[in-house]
Amino acid sequence: MTNDPCQREQAAAGLEQLASLVRAHSWRSEGLPALPPTQAAVLRMLAGADNGLRAQQIAARLDVSPASLSDTLKTLQAKGWIARRTDAGDRRASIVHLSKQGRALAARLKHPARGMAALLQGLDAADVGALLRVAQLLVGKAQQQGMATGLRTCLGCRFFRPFASGDAAQPHVCGFLGTPFGDAELRADCADQSPADAPLRAANRERFQLRAPP
Repeated sequence: MTNDPCQREQAAAGLEQLASLVRAHSWRSEGLPALPPTQAAVLRMLAGADNGLRAQQIAARLDVSPASLSDTLKTLQAKGWIARRTDAGDRRASIVHLSKQGRALAARLKHPARGMAALLQGLDAADVGALLRVAQLLVGKAQQQGMATGLRTCLGCRFFRPFASGDAAQPHVCGFLGTPFGDAELRADCADQSPADAPLRAANRERFQLRAPP
């Protein structure tokens, strides 16, 4: 583990530059309406939820306040991109889902030639795997410091078994699927994720940070 302040400063600068790119691109993506980052994130999230999501689930995953999300949902609904239906399990709550127009827009937002996905074109599997590995560690650190909640990463999942397969090419195991996999198959947002408790997250994070199987 490096303790070089200059190296960490440069890494932090790179992250800040990428964050600025994300914010700027969400407002001025060619051929798409100008969207604040939170609105774009809600549309992408709902695109991966066939049965819709409760507002509280969306707020938790985005780590925004219910009041802030309420304003976002009102705007999206006014534009005709989302709709709400009564939750059959709780008549006091509603399920948010994409409208036909919203689904078409979300598909364009998620296109691999747009947004941050476009920056990954041309990277080989090893580089993508390295990025996914670092993303897992950074999200885990953010959760550890109370900066993020509700994110559905492998490292935060109770089914994740880092360096448990004995196979150097596919060192990790997904207990949900019962299959080994490598860094290039790590998930930053997995629909089947089941949050691990704090002790398991800490143990997995410590094991995952190793450069080689223990």
